[in-house]
Amino acid sequence: MVAGCASAQPATMTPPAVSAAPVIAAERAFAARAGVIGWIPAFREFTAPDGVMLQPGPVNAPEALARAEDNGDRSLQWWPGWAGVSRGGDFGFTTGPFVFGESDQVRGHYFTVWRRQPDGAWKWIFDAGVGVADADPIARDADVPTLPIATGGAASAAEAVAEVRELERRIALSRPPPDGTFARYLADDARVNRRGRPSGAGAGARALAAATPLNQAETLTAEAASAGDLVFTLGRARWHDGAAEREGHYARIWQWRSEGWRIVFDELVPTPPAQAN
Repeated sequence: MVAGCASAQPATMTPPAVSAAPVIAAERAFAARAGVIGWIPAFREFTAPDGVMLQPGPVNAPEALARAEDNGDRSLQWWPGWAGVSRGGDFGFTTGPFVFGESDQVRGHYFTVWRRQPDGAWKWIFDAGVGVADADPIARDADVPTLPIATGGAASAAEAVAEVRELERRIALSRPPPDGTFARYLADDARVNRRGRPSGAGAGARALAAATPLNQAETLTAEAASAGDLVFTLGRARWHDGAAEREGHYARIWQWRSEGWRIVFDELVPTPPAQAN
């Protein structure tokens, strides 16, 4: 049950040892491996058995990557520019620039959601990117800024998923269209990615969300951290970008805050135009 959009569980202190460092390290290892064996084998190596990617709709990543032709391409490079982790230290995400070849021109920002596996290894459960504009990207070896770790959460991962799904249902059913309701749940420090525009943070995230209002939204899947404080959601969406209506998918991270669940990351991934035969 969502009461005031906040779980009833009281806030507790987060152990100081918990940080996003393992998630950042996993992303850097993933990117480095792509430079050695090629990006397709690296994606195969680092995806979880239930990993999801968009082609253009959600597909099982291991199955899709098994069918992908490996030509040894090592031109795709990326590095983390922002990261977050759950208070349980087993679920997190990173996002940051990607480029091709030796060019320094950023082609967009990737978004990867990570889950620690039973054997302790980190594997991604979702990976997608958006062609955002970034003329001044974070340095490849820079310290990566991180999302503050939550101080509480839902009573369980299942309860966290149920609460967030209910909030997304409210967003989808809101009238007029759900853009206003969506913006109400954006955290003050949220980050938002939209194709062709610079990544927005804080007030910039709200402005970017307002410039690309949602018309429709439908949750397809949701995954939560064991501590019940971070939830990843993926869904179908339609939105306006200027005068044009777009369709594709949204990918979000929700975080438990003392004031309730808040969106801390949101990206819209447009469906590519159909190719002529």
